[in-house]
Amino acid sequence: MRVFNKIYCDFDGTITKKDAVNTFFEMYADPKWLEYEDLWVQGKITSRENAVKQVALIREVSQKELDDYIDNIEIDDYFLEFIDYIKSKNIEFTILSDGFDLFINKTLERFDIKNISVYANHLIYENNKFRIEFPYYNDKCDIGAGMCKCGRILEDKYCYIGDGTSDLCVAKKADFLFATKNLHKFCKANLIKHSYFNSFRNIIEVLQSV
Repeated sequence: MRVFNKIYCDFDGTITKKDAVNTFFEMYADPKWLEYEDLWVQGKITSRENAVKQVALIREVSQKELDDYIDNIEIDDYFLEFIDYIKSKNIEFTILSDGFDLFINKTLERFDIKNISVYANHLIYENNKFRIEFPYYNDKCDIGAGMCKCGRILEDKYCYIGDGTSDLCVAKKADFLFATKNLHKFCKANLIKHSYFNSFRNIIEVLQSV
């Protein structure tokens, strides 16, 4: 493994213990959101189409409900240690997420994590209702993501950390890949070289071994 000056990383289910978007839908959206989720997983609709349809199913949510939800988003037990480690090595860290910037930015603020670039879909909360915008949408995205991860990576060789379906395209092109959960299963089934992790402690250990 080469030494990297920059690492890209997914958010939901990678940095967080649970998928913060799906958990929010479970709590506050009409159950029909699961039907659209299945269509997306089957490749019958794009990630962007899925997000639009699912956000439209969210009921009215009070400011207190939203604040309480975000305040209870749990992150990996070793993520803060990981951030301290990469900062000590002057490694730049960027979050690429097909989830919601509102959840990501508020979570980073809660843990006082600063100077991290975040690219995600823009979730707007007004008058107890939600709508979504896609500032990083690319109509040429291979997987039809709302936030095209490949489009935000400028390097030919890069390190990536991910866990699921939204990471498939960018993971295939990574020079070095840390994978967990469904992304690990996909890589294993398709013989894609990667390093499995079940916490950011594993990632720290690999980086320290370089």
